[in-house]
Amino acid sequence: MTADVRLGKATQALVARSEIIVSTASVWEMVLKNASGKLPLPPGALGEQFEAQGFILLPILPRHIEAVRHLACAHADPFDRVLIAQAQDERVTLLTRDTALLKLGLDGVVKA
Repeated sequence: MTADVRLGKATQALVARSEIIVSTASVWEMVLKNASGKLPLPPGALGEQFEAQGFILLPILPRHIEAVRHLACAHADPFDRVLIAQAQDERVTLLTRDTALLKLGLDGVVKA
């Protein structure tokens, strides 16, 4: 992942020295996009593939769902709202290339 040319040099350095956490919300969204033909995916269980690469899977916990209720942003995408709530609750950085998320100007949301 650190060699991904879509990531800037600063982001590559951040990824190289950090634990990578993947939300199960992201896995869920990827599966839905794959089913609709919008995202090609390799065969096999995504969660297992992420774990095999050393990534940590973060489950969606009840407190994350509760945190969605208290978000101080008006972002409509439910998956993004869960990701924001998880990042804030877990005190981790959310890397994204989603311009709508980046435009919100939230602390801890960084361009990947």
